[in-house]
Amino acid sequence: MKKLLFALVMLSFVACENTDTPDVNPKSSIESFESLYAVEYLYGYASDVVECEYFYNEEYQYWGGFAVSKCFETDAAKGVFENQYSAFNTKAADGAWFLLYYYDSYSEPCDLIFKKSVMLNSVKLNLTTYTYASITDEDINTFARKFEEGDYLKVVFTPLDSSESPAGEGVECYVVDYRDGKRFVADDWQTFPLGFVAYGNVRVTIETSDVGEYGANTPLYICLDSLEYNFL
Repeated sequence: MKKLLFALVMLSFVACENTDTPDVNPKSSIESFESLYAVEYLYGYASDVVECEYFYNEEYQYWGGFAVSKCFETDAAKGVFENQYSAFNTKAADGAWFLLYYYDSYSEPCDLIFKKSVMLNSVKLNLTTYTYASITDEDINTFARKFEEGDYLKVVFTPLDSSESPAGEGVECYVVDYRDGKRFVADDWQTFPLGFVAYGNVRVTIETSDVGEYGANTPLYICLDSLEYNFL
């Protein structure tokens, strides 16, 4: 069952590349996912603009969807499941906290739910230490393999309509891209353009080229921060 936790305080795809930090529209706003709770991570998030869904199975202590975190780990050798809440290499891009997303493709999807009509301009993305260690073969406790030529990891943002069907083009953000001779890895906060209107649910999915008999081998986590938008 989906749960929403109140914390104070995206079918066709269009590929996008990471960019340098754009000039911020003076009329735009930025969601920085700050929390006032004295903990290291917290499941779910809500503000006046957006709510972030998650689920948690108390019996098996298993979760999926969104959480806010202020954990980070610079040592890739510590990129193990026990550090699943840690951003790689650096702390949050904006403030002390960032939004963490774990995509569990076997469970009911968890979405970003926008309470107001906004134009989503951009978002900053970063790998978790756990995911980084898996794609670079520094995590000896994972089923994932080291990424090679042709591999990728991408985050897809898709706006939905009231029936939870795609309401427009989704945006693919390649956080790891080893295609066509590239060697890009979002091992620090990178800005990705979005450029679509959202009101209601935005579905976030994660895809990897490292897929086995039972699904994705790469740990499907991503860190998000500094979500820039304009009210419509």
